[in-house]
Amino acid sequence: MSDNKPAMITGLIDDWKLRSAEVKVHLRLKYLPLDFDFGQIDECERYLEMSDDQQRAFVSDMNNEEYEFWNALETSRALYVNPLDKQDGSITEAKVAAHPKRYGWKL
Repeated sequence: MSDNKPAMITGLIDDWKLRSAEVKVHLRLKYLPLDFDFGQIDECERYLEMSDDQQRAFVSDMNNEEYEFWNALETSRALYVNPLDKQDGSITEAKVAAHPKRYGWKL
C-alpha cells in the first residue's frame, strides 16, 4: 500500500499557492501578510478602500500584534506594482551607453 501523504501535502501547497496568487491580484498586494486568513478577504478589501484617517481610526485601539497585520497589509499594497505597469528589465543599448562600467562593456 503506497503512502499518499506527500502527494496530498503537495496538492494542498499547490492549492494554497494558487489561492494566494489570486488574492494578491484581487487585493493588489505584493505579498500576503504573515498571519493572513483567507476568511478576512472582505475585511481586508474594506480596510484598503478606507481613507488614511479612517484607517488610523480603525487601528487606533488595536494591540501591537493586530496593528502589525494591518500595517503589513498597507505596506504590501504600497509595494504592489501592476504587472502591466512594470518596466521591461532588458538591457538596451541606451542603458549600456549610459552605464558602461555596470554592464562591463567598452565602447
